[in-house]
Amino acid sequence: MAWQELRQQVETSWQQLDDSVVALRRHCATQGIDFYCAGGCANCCTLAVNCTFAEAAVIAAGLSHAQRRLVLERLPLLEGISAAATTLKEFLQLYRDRSGGCPFLDGQQYCAIYPARPLSCRALLSTRPAAWCGVDFATLHPLEKKAFLSSLDAAVVAYPSHYLAASQEQGARLESAMEDWLERQRGVRLSGNLVWLLGMELQHRLSERLCNGEQDLAGWLAEQQQRHPYLVQVG
Repeated sequence: MAWQELRQQVETSWQQLDDSVVALRRHCATQGIDFYCAGGCANCCTLAVNCTFAEAAVIAAGLSHAQRRLVLERLPLLEGISAAATTLKEFLQLYRDRSGGCPFLDGQQYCAIYPARPLSCRALLSTRPAAWCGVDFATLHPLEKKAFLSSLDAAVVAYPSHYLAASQEQGARLESAMEDWLERQRGVRLSGNLVWLLGMELQHRLSERLCNGEQDLAGWLAEQQQRHPYLVQVG
């Protein structure tokens, strides 16, 4: 497996999803479905972003020195959040409350790595105004929550969220295909939290070790998953 092959797989997947999203937007427009995502709207950027390792490796290669520093500075906080959580649901809530959001947001709340954002970010299309993307539904009055849920079209959104289902399904298929490709090449499936995977690449040259077929790498990855189950998933 050469580095160039890995990059090509990732960039091809990103382009495929972008093309699908363009087609989905056109179709939804004919059905009267509006989308509210726009530059500077960053409420969803407080969510924990999962991606494939292949994507993280490509993103890491394009980071500036300052962006790399931001990633490395964030790792102790993520490790603490992961250690404090007893369930995935608790981890996701703690992440949103304590992580400080995506380290790649600039001062105007724009994504500084937008052309290289992962599939999970590309696939997230909001069918409700931006304020809803920042709502903690656990704090909503039951009547407010009921009204919101009853306003959703379960045939369109990934219920009970207000995000378009079709784009997320396409993104998930492309992620799975990319994982299949890495497994065929190096016998491992690897995904996890975007920032944590970036840290693994920056600190441990993981893509290089995969490309070189390092013999004891599988054991090391399994240990990482055992220590940080909400941040690293190994197949």
